[in-house]
Amino acid sequence: MKKKIVTNKLNNGVLIVTKDIPFLRTLTIGIGVKVGSINEENGQFGISHLIEHSVFKGTKNFNSFDLKRAVERYGGIINAFTSEEYTIFEAKVPDFAAQEAFDVLFDLVANPLFPENEIESEKRVVLEEIAMYEDDPPTLSEENLLKSIWGNSPYGRPISGSGESVRALNVEKIKGFFDKNYVSKNLMVVIIGNISALDLDYVEKKMDSIKDKAVEDIKIDPETLEPSNLVVEKKDLNQVSLAIGVPTVKRADKRSYELSLISTILGSGMSSILFERIREKLGLVYSISTSHQSHRFCGEFTISFSTSIQNAKKALEEIKNVLKVLPEGLDEQFEYGKKKIAGRLLMSTESTLATMYMIFDDYFTIGQIREIEDIIGSIESIKKEDLIDDFRNFMNKKWSLSAVGPLKSKEISQNYEFMVDEYGR
Repeated sequence: MKKKIVTNKLNNGVLIVTKDIPFLRTLTIGIGVKVGSINEENGQFGISHLIEHSVFKGTKNFNSFDLKRAVERYGGIINAFTSEEYTIFEAKVPDFAAQEAFDVLFDLVANPLFPENEIESEKRVVLEEIAMYEDDPPTLSEENLLKSIWGNSPYGRPISGSGESVRALNVEKIKGFFDKNYVSKNLMVVIIGNISALDLDYVEKKMDSIKDKAVEDIKIDPETLEPSNLVVEKKDLNQVSLAIGVPTVKRADKRSYELSLISTILGSGMSSILFERIREKLGLVYSISTSHQSHRFCGEFTISFSTSIQNAKKALEEIKNVLKVLPEGLDEQFEYGKKKIAGRLLMSTESTLATMYMIFDDYFTIGQIREIEDIIGSIESIKKEDLIDDFRNFMNKKWSLSAVGPLKSKEISQNYEFMVDEYGR
């Protein structure tokens, strides 16, 4: 039985999306806000993420402890996260706790109090989170790679902001940013599972009470920097974490599907080309992976791995050799890659949380919501010649390189460039 997605836009612009799976005894509820780090201006960097944290410090109807206990006392989970383009507040609960969970999420986006003393406390929490990421070499390497590609554009800045920018935020700035962006036309509710457990009229009435206010439709055309090498040395590390990447296309561009297919063939899973060669045959790394991240206004293709300083350049050269002859590999593994993506998409539909994330991401980045069959159809329609053209257009060039490793790691990048030039061209 196909479980179709149903949408309903309220008079004030809030979009309600439901997917009924009546045999489940749970409900996954999310409220998304179309605001993230790309909406921030100078003096606001990190504010979207800090607001995501700070709303949990108390609302009109729940104190900080009760709003979490209201969900967790039934065995449910409550969480939130911020991306470049949106912020999501979510709960998954047994069906009998559905309304209480919705009431909590509603209050988080409609009635936060932002107590000043609690904001200062939460700023310290965020500073610890930033420090944690800076102490994690793979995360720092990938973050620095984005800076190397996108520079000071919104996509080159950390979502959490920097220590300096977070310390400069205050309650006045937070309330101003919240009032401007947490408005009805930026809001979307997704409910998946046993829909009969929640009174949708109640949900619509509550959401329709949120103020209707004009929103600014931002447009960003980020310019990329010239490819470069950026290496950070830290004491007490045994390995160097490396990430290389090139800029690509935004999510709405059909080539984003083709680049995701290239990524799947090249570096997704233990049967991928890079894993088989760089780890299994040569033993140069423990793991290696590729990723194509497409956003609302841009995208990037990356390859990440960790290894010893002694093996770093050899691993990079072997990756380069694979890429130089990749068009032949793409042709051979074309159907394998498409079936792999389709299979993973179908398996993801068994997770209500994964399905919810897919719906939010679709709507907030391309402005439409698709059934899983539509997405698979887009993958199936990819042509081999388009795949090879994409490789030549986006990857036959110099790549940016980022590394975080022990002392002497900078020797890796001295007089080195990661340049792909396909054999025979």
